Amino acid sequence: MFKTKDANIIGVIKNISAIAAKEKWVLTLDREEEALFYTSKNIPNNAELFQITDEYALYMDKEQKPYGVMIEYFGHNFIKHHPEFKKLSEKVFGKDKKEKVVVYPKTDKKDDMMVLKALLEKTLIAETV
Repeated sequence: MFKTKDANIIGVIKNISAIAAKEKWVLTLDREEEALFYTSKNIPNNAELFQITDEYALYMDKEQKPYGVMIEYFGHNFIKHHPEFKKLSEKVFGKDKKEKVVVYPKTDKKDDMMVLKALLEKTLIAETV
């Protein structure tokens, strides 16, 4: 289901947990775009999105260094296919309708955030590798 033929992307996805921890990726829910971003705090201008599946895209530079993952249509489509994310994402991002919510590790929701990150990583790996 890869839209790109590069086999190195599989290696990136398999190591997404270690990469995200090392680079201290953060979660951002953009309700206006209907997207969940699990990315480094600053994505460089030379990073591009590589479509991995219909739902996942990976930010990478030309050297294939990953800077994050974007999940399209998170609020409606993704959660319908993955209902286990609904309550957890409400705990992490709240239920109010702020357009964009960024969650950093220092938040009081750290435990829920860590579970959400782990579930995202596990789901990404299971569905793409």
